[in-house]
Amino acid sequence: MNGAGSHKARKTAAHGNWKSPLTAELIFGKRQTPGNPTPWNGGMLFLLTMPDEGNDLALMFGDGRGKVARISPAGFNLRTRVHEYGGLPYGVGETDVFFCNFEDQEIYRQRFDTKTAEFSMPEPVTDSGGVQTRYADLVHDPVRNRLVCVREDHGDITGPASQVRNALVAIGLKENLLPQPADSHEILYEGSDFVAGPSLSGDGALLAFVTWSHPNMPWDDTEIRCSRLNARGLIEDCFQIDEAVAASKLQPRFDTGNHLYFLSDNSGFWNLARVDSANLGPGCSSDPVYPAAADCCGPPWELGNRNYALGENGRIFITLVDRCLWQLHEVAPDGSKVRELEQGRGLLDQLRIDDDGRVSYVAAGVDDYPAVLLQNLGRNPGRDVTSSTVSTKTVYRGAVPNALAENLISRPRHFEFRGKSGDAAYGLLYMPVNPDFEASAGELPPLLVNVHGGPTGTARAALNPMHQFWTSRGFAVLDINHRGSTGYGRKFRQALYEQWGVFDIEDVIAAVEHLIDTKKVDGNRAAIRGGSAGGYVVLASLAACDLFSAGVSYYGVADLELLAQDTHKFESRYLDRLIGPYPQTLDRYKQRSPINRLDEISAPVLILQGTEDKVVPPSQADLLHTELKKRIEGVKYISFEGEGHGFRKPANQIHALEAELEFYRGNLRLK
Repeated sequence: MNGAGSHKARKTAAHGNWKSPLTAELIFGKRQTPGNPTPWNGGMLFLLTMPDEGNDLALMFGDGRGKVARISPAGFNLRTRVHEYGGLPYGVGETDVFFCNFEDQEIYRQRFDTKTAEFSMPEPVTDSGGVQTRYADLVHDPVRNRLVCVREDHGDITGPASQVRNALVAIGLKENLLPQPADSHEILYEGSDFVAGPSLSGDGALLAFVTWSHPNMPWDDTEIRCSRLNARGLIEDCFQIDEAVAASKLQPRFDTGNHLYFLSDNSGFWNLARVDSANLGPGCSSDPVYPAAADCCGPPWELGNRNYALGENGRIFITLVDRCLWQLHEVAPDGSKVRELEQGRGLLDQLRIDDDGRVSYVAAGVDDYPAVLLQNLGRNPGRDVTSSTVSTKTVYRGAVPNALAENLISRPRHFEFRGKSGDAAYGLLYMPVNPDFEASAGELPPLLVNVHGGPTGTARAALNPMHQFWTSRGFAVLDINHRGSTGYGRKFRQALYEQWGVFDIEDVIAAVEHLIDTKKVDGNRAAIRGGSAGGYVVLASLAACDLFSAGVSYYGVADLELLAQDTHKFESRYLDRLIGPYPQTLDRYKQRSPINRLDEISAPVLILQGTEDKVVPPSQADLLHTELKKRIEGVKYISFEGEGHGFRKPANQIHALEAELEFYRGNLRLK
């Protein structure tokens, strides 16, 4: 309808005071998010968050006929703590599902009866005897009836995190060996600080995997190792791919012809590379498969990422990201682009392909929640592949609340700006949207700057109900991609090396000044929020400038020295790259630590912290609160019992968001 009577008159209210139907309870109370799909036995396995169980992860099975059922019983939470950030916690055999349970970190098996389509109760595969041993990247080896996986052994370690032992192991699955103690596992490889991504060739003769050692992170310099397996299934003739090339090499996979594929940023972007089976051996090098001036994957904070899939007849399916929007391309065996199957997605990853040539993945748009999708492309589409029918089936989609109607959604705009150094940085800008309200003429909205974690993270364009919570109330939200963020290539990512706490802060300030100068936002009502490394940027920015009237730190880093001395193994040398070796560059650590610059902070801070955080220990939040409250009115500290690095329980997520809103109301001079 286009008549004048079809539009309801808007109420006039100050930005930040608009009434929104989108509540914290609506965002977190019932939201279920799917992930990690795996085609299996004619259907689809995937993980699903269970908000009524504290957001435990359950394993679901879609039978291919539209029925979706839970198969892991209540009380089991499919999460691994390897590297603290975890990753893919399950793997599959022909009729068995194997998964890691969060509470005890043991591996369990559920059997699938193909006649009745019913699953057995979980039974333990491992028994660590009370010693904390963690597992991830479970790969079933049918030739030898075993699991090949990453094992992280914490033993009885009381000293430095570097004493934690990471290895690639094999766990036999014979009935009379279950459950197995960790000391009975066969170690396949333990020659590096970290291992990840084991991949077996179809005939079981070859094993490829990723390794790296301190001070590298997996987005710095890694190695792809390949080996032949002897009659006992042990590694022989282990060699590196592209040994002389310093690059981040990830996600090794074999195709049906035993050609080895992987992602490498040797070109400046994470692109696909291949080594033909005839050339696999010591000194071998790869060839580019699908060169593009765009990253094909994101930072591997978690294990088990899959950003490409290998089909029959050499068909390849791969993701790419450009300005925070993801695409899915089909690529021919010769590396030429066949067609775009998806574009404009805010999130798209976890690609798999089944025996019928159907591609499954998780995707979300700028206006919908993540869904598990299945595309039927046809097994043999013929020469004119672009004319073949493509049908997309939704296996499961997270339901967007009715209150988050299309006319309430603020869609992001990607923009570029220049800092004082002249270097480019980027961001996603969300402007206020609410069909029921408008501000007075000339009034500009308050600004919330959101800083992602990592700092090797990235802003995502997928529908984020947290951003919509703010924009529907009249706030503008800037989701910033400062230098060091991923999605813009290796050079941009590494621009933050030795400059953490310098260049990212410069970019935050430049972005805010840009928005103020272009009259997008009210410069007198700006706040900054972020978690983990983003929380550090919050505190460092408050110390570096007076642009912000308030800051909110979710489990943020306050003391860089403490972080260097007391964190988990995965990140224990991360600061070597971001700041410099410790203690050799001690002056930098002291100078850039917000805890040493508290006298330069004048804005009130809301501190939110989990008591079980192993990445940023609660002692940092305690010290920050103790010192700030001595001289700044309005400083507030909320501690969440049992939460780690990131809040998972819906009740705590709701409490945190409501407290944040109340904090802004009291400190941003909202009318």
